[in-house]
Amino acid sequence: MNEEQQPPKVFISYSHDNSEHKRWVTEFASRLVKNGIDVILDQWDLNLGDDVPKFMERSVRNADRVLMICTEPYVHKANDGKGGVGYEAMIVTGELVRDLGTSKFIPVIRQKGSIPVLPTSVCTRFYIDLSNEEIFDEQFKTLLRELHQIPEIEKPPIGKNPFARLPSGNEIPDAVTITEPDTVIKG
Repeated sequence: MNEEQQPPKVFISYSHDNSEHKRWVTEFASRLVKNGIDVILDQWDLNLGDDVPKFMERSVRNADRVLMICTEPYVHKANDGKGGVGYEAMIVTGELVRDLGTSKFIPVIRQKGSIPVLPTSVCTRFYIDLSNEEIFDEQFKTLLRELHQIPEIEKPPIGKNPFARLPSGNEIPDAVTITEPDTVIKG
């Protein structure tokens, strides 16, 4: 990230399942901040007397990305429209309807089961799974790369057309650059 460039702004949407989960979310948010992400988190940014629905609306609107911490209770609340999570799910659905192609919302799986469950509004979205502690660091790094927009593998630039022709109709002599690929693709 350049010094002039603003850090990515991320809102964390989660359910207050229990004190252990709330602590995990705080530690997760702190780790993001230490890695150059500007995090909006209710535990830090919502004060006594603040308007909670306005905080949620403003946070989703102002964030570059929204991380939806998908525990089982979060998914049920989102799908049933219950509590703050239900309200945030309604906001997310509204934004998705306005821009179906958006990649703003990232489901973050934090579940015990082997088959992840996602809120209906984002069930077709590519997600990151932070449930398994053994691969947590690898998955976290993948998430950081996404948030900072630094792909792990760069798409190569498009080369010249090997069959390019001159206005006369003759092929350009040095245009043929067909090469063997670096990797073998097995089908």
